Amino acid sequence: MRVLALVVAAIVTLGLGSCDREQRDSEPLSLGAAELHPEWADKQGFADNPQAVRGARVFARVGCLNCHTYLGDGSPNLGAPDLSEIGRVSPRTAQGYAAYVSDPSKFGNQVMPRFADLGQRNLLALGAFLQASKGER
Repeated sequence: MRVLALVVAAIVTLGLGSCDREQRDSEPLSLGAAELHPEWADKQGFADNPQAVRGARVFARVGCLNCHTYLGDGSPNLGAPDLSEIGRVSPRTAQGYAAYVSDPSKFGNQVMPRFADLGQRNLLALGAFLQASKGER
């Protein structure tokens, strides 16, 4: 199972490597898959938080649902946790989530790939999304 998780992590990481860092920092990621989940912001109660909404788009766009689940969407196959209520059960700030996602190995997670290449703007948006994810209202 660990080998499968590492293979998936490598594939995700390689996919991110083809992105241009300057472009990621200066403009939003393509909305693509994020548009498949417009109900997340309403169900979670963060529709009035543009940073969290942008983070939800980043979350959907970069493939987090390949390993995680969120409000019933995604894949539980690799054993990654459901993140629907992570903002309620974790004391992390948006900056704390950004730091974690940037390099999970610094926090003892040797399976999840690094996402530092997303750029600080996208990482902070992702952090705002995770912090606002407190379960359906």
